[in-house]
Amino acid sequence: MQRLGVDEETLTNVYQEIQPNQLTVNQEVTEENRHGQGSDRLAWFWRFNNCGNTHEDPWMDEFYRVNWLKAKARWQRWDEELNLVKHEMGWTVSWFRNKKDEWDRRYHQATKPGHQAYAQQQVLLWERFELDAQNAFKDRMIIVN
Repeated sequence: MQRLGVDEETLTNVYQEIQPNQLTVNQEVTEENRHGQGSDRLAWFWRFNNCGNTHEDPWMDEFYRVNWLKAKARWQRWDEELNLVKHEMGWTVSWFRNKKDEWDRRYHQATKPGHQAYAQQQVLLWERFELDAQNAFKDRMIIVN
């Protein structure tokens, strides 16, 4: 930039040193669901305003549009994932309730005391799982009947 005749004030106030991590390939292309992408930021030179030029730059407009669309898609994936997790919480509680009811039926069908004792123990176990899950997921789960 010095060879191009940029003054010292512009060099110190506008341009920054480019760090090696700013030159890496965007991993959204190769790993779209990687951990930590919600905190991604564009490197400073992509947010730079061409020294204050106000003319339209179709290349940068397209770049910003694509970046915005990627962020929107990322948000939609996370919104969908949150919805699925809330349903899975409800499904888990329903599964525990189903297992408790299944062992309760076996308890009432059992003819031997040992079978009844084991079935009763299973009823209590699955009931504890159900209550623990209900308490852990309270106000966060979606129950679909």
